[in-house]
Amino acid sequence: MATKPTRQQDQAADKLAGILGAIAEAARLDARSPLDPSTFADLAGRVARVSSAFNLDAILARALESRGKALGLRSGTADLLTLVELDVAPLASLLLDDDAFRGLVARAEAELGEV
Repeated sequence: MATKPTRQQDQAADKLAGILGAIAEAARLDARSPLDPSTFADLAGRVARVSSAFNLDAILARALESRGKALGLRSGTADLLTLVELDVAPLASLLLDDDAFRGLVARAEAELGEV
């Protein structure tokens, strides 16, 4: 049976999610960034290995939720993007510009019938 993460481990996971978000934002801001989804996935895997209590999926969920919140989207953005099969992987969705990210969330909502 796994033990519940400590408060410090939980804070660490939030920091790691913020790092994923910051890397993706930097790539979006630099229009000529060579960061592609494959390289970002490699980086994300390395970032996640820092945590002993949370895996990449859990850290990614926090990053997606944070991005959704920053864009004024409803809570549950991470759940939508990880449950619905879309043409963009959840991790790669962090690399999308704001309008494309909103559009992806809208498509996921429509697919689930939650218009």
